[in-house]
Amino acid sequence: MSRHPAPEELLLDYVAGALPAGPSLAVALHVSLDPHSRRMVERLNALGGALIEREPAAEVAVGDDDAALERTLARLGEISVERRPTPGARLSAAFDWAPAPLVPHLRPGMGWRRVLGKFDEIRLDLPGDFHRVSLLRLEAGRGLPQHKHSGYEYTVVLQGGYTDETGNYGVGDFAVGPGSVRHEPIADQGEPCIAMIVVEQPIVLTGPVGRWLNPLVSRGLI
Repeated sequence: MSRHPAPEELLLDYVAGALPAGPSLAVALHVSLDPHSRRMVERLNALGGALIEREPAAEVAVGDDDAALERTLARLGEISVERRPTPGARLSAAFDWAPAPLVPHLRPGMGWRRVLGKFDEIRLDLPGDFHRVSLLRLEAGRGLPQHKHSGYEYTVVLQGGYTDETGNYGVGDFAVGPGSVRHEPIADQGEPCIAMIVVEQPIVLTGPVGRWLNPLVSRGLI
């Protein structure tokens, strides 16, 4: 069991399909890595299926079949299709750590970009979602700039681990927040820490140098 599992209400929203694409992907990665949360999701899915089976079948009036079919086809047309790697193209061995739910969002040739000279980032584009979704990589002992959040932040660790003011997080651990609390995640010793970070609003840098960069951060330039 993960030391830091996702909150049960978030798992329920995930099962119900109520989460935007970014938070949903973060939960999917957590569930793929954490047996306890995976069993919880399986139970919630089973419960939902049982409740649906108990619902009485809706009566369809004669002549409504065509209209119902048209509505269903229209809804199918609104569903976005995830981009998948081109058949035959192989991802770099540098992505061997990537859990299965992340693979459809990685493209051959995708690489890390150094940010502020402190960490590496790969920004993911999830159509239809306003969240900033990024993969971050920190070398052992290196940290993200001290910052706080004006909105929700979802973090799931995919390799290595990190420590901040809220605790120590390893592979599969999930963090929500910490809201207005300042924190400075620092990668644990050993292999680089890789995590997926989903933020609702741009972070606010709080260090003596970082605060001067906030205008660039708010515009998504860094």
